[in-house]
Amino acid sequence: MPLRLWFNQAYRGTYQQIAMLRVGAAAYRLALHVTGSHTVSSTPFLQACDEAFREPERITGPAWVEHALQICRERQIDVFVPGRERLAVAQSQDAFEAAGVRVMVSPPEALRVLGDKALAHASAQALGIAVPATHVVTDAAGFRAAYDDLRGRGLRTCLKPALDHGAAGFRILDETAGGWADLQALPSARVHPDEVERRLAGQGTVAPLLVAELLEGAELSVDVLSRDGELLAAIARSKAGPQWTRQIVDDPAATDIAETVVKAHRLRYLSNVQVRYGEGSCRLLEVNTRPASGLHHSAAAGVNLPYAALRLLLDGDVDVPAPRYGATVLVYDEAREIALPF
Repeated sequence: MPLRLWFNQAYRGTYQQIAMLRVGAAAYRLALHVTGSHTVSSTPFLQACDEAFREPERITGPAWVEHALQICRERQIDVFVPGRERLAVAQSQDAFEAAGVRVMVSPPEALRVLGDKALAHASAQALGIAVPATHVVTDAAGFRAAYDDLRGRGLRTCLKPALDHGAAGFRILDETAGGWADLQALPSARVHPDEVERRLAGQGTVAPLLVAELLEGAELSVDVLSRDGELLAAIARSKAGPQWTRQIVDDPAATDIAETVVKAHRLRYLSNVQVRYGEGSCRLLEVNTRPASGLHHSAAAGVNLPYAALRLLLDGDVDVPAPRYGATVLVYDEAREIALPF
């Protein structure tokens, strides 16, 4: 009987992660049957699945958990890798385990704290981890005071929601933005601070926003495998190389930050720690308590992190080879004809 996995409303890089799972499983003669689900039939990762189905759109919290448990029973799921409603699933992990389903998810408190950038920064500072200079604001007056403070200290600045995904709300605050030259160029993330203040004034109070120092140094994304707070592997991918590439690098400062976060929040399985250098120091940007969309780039280090995480979930332990550093990975898209699953 194949091991039956379910990925629900997963992230962009799940297509490649499923391929890595299949490679690892084939090497050990483990048969996999992968089910995928989403509200959108054209979501790419569904093409990597053996079967796919449409998710309901308006179920949340405990109702979603009950729905997911029913799916697991009906489809005889052995391993559930949640994307949607991960916090609700993590809070109900005992119910899944009672139903014979292993769930690949970190502890609920880690998801709650690290899913909010403001809380994550506060936690990092309490742990002695350096972060960019940051203010949390909810209105126009707070924004202006925060911006003026950072600019008065000679810092470039940016704006981001405390809760977001995929940097959708990230903006660089730039007093030269909005001129004629911008109309002759591709749209960018630059926005004039006066425009932000004007829009905030029209909204009154908004969900928390971070007005933060914009770091200028190398940015690294650290793919992490861990077991209840114990770091088992950390592979750093740098964006500092040529255009369209990532570099697999050995960066002890970035790894130390990742290890401190993993230990403090008892992270499990796959997660991702993003850091950036500024003024000579490595500082934490954010922590994803799930695999990064670019996790498959780490295969160039000679480590199959998705399959290692699966073995860790099933066996409680896994041997991970030492990463190979120095590889350059070219990042590109491919196109092929498909049939939509639903």
